[in-house]
Amino acid sequence: MSQISVPLKFLRNNGIEVLHRGATSINLPRHTVLEAPGSLKWTQYEHSLEMGTFSYQVSGYCFAARIGRYCSFGESVQIGRQNHPLDWVSTSPAFYLGDRVFELGDGFEAAEHYHNYRTAHSKPPTKVKITTIGNDVWIGHGAYIAAGVTIGDGAIIGAHSVVTRDIAPYSVVAGNPATLKRMRLPPNFISLMLKCRWWQFAPWQMDHLDPSDVLEFCRGINSMLKDVAPFAPPTLDLRSETIQ
Repeated sequence: MSQISVPLKFLRNNGIEVLHRGATSINLPRHTVLEAPGSLKWTQYEHSLEMGTFSYQVSGYCFAARIGRYCSFGESVQIGRQNHPLDWVSTSPAFYLGDRVFELGDGFEAAEHYHNYRTAHSKPPTKVKITTIGNDVWIGHGAYIAAGVTIGDGAIIGAHSVVTRDIAPYSVVAGNPATLKRMRLPPNFISLMLKCRWWQFAPWQMDHLDPSDVLEFCRGINSMLKDVAPFAPPTLDLRSETIQ
């Protein structure tokens, strides 16, 4: 999918923090939908991105991801790296990307051939896999999240873990491959958290509740459901936005 250049000032004015020092703009996928406030910090995003409010990824790479609210991703996190073709003659992208493999000029021998060849192939090399990450997910520094997996609400991914399979809500996983270490909360608390869906509210709507007391917090959220409207964050949708 196409990328577009977006001024940092435009993003910040729309409630999205970016920390690319010295830059005046960054490239983002045309399919980018961001709830504000939120932060992209130093991360490289490709193909498509949908991210909920109060979520951020410090640095690393993210491809074709759907990310919920209140997510916290550390440094050098890799999300959604796509595969190479496994059943072709070669796994090399030289057979399907042509001169998009490397950004090169015209001054080297065979440059003309490099810039003009196209390999015929009867089927696409791979199919894009969307990676889905729920709400309130914490991913530690250096973790690798394989393309196409689903990580449930409230899960924790340990630093440098390699996640290749779906992760259940409120699981704490770590290792290579990532395995379950424990559940983040007791089963009855998990049920309450998933049922009340507290992440539908903004922090200022919940500032009268104590987040260190899970039971009372969930009770407070349940009482809010009767007469408090969920937070409707402003949304920046680059698919339809005209960038000035």
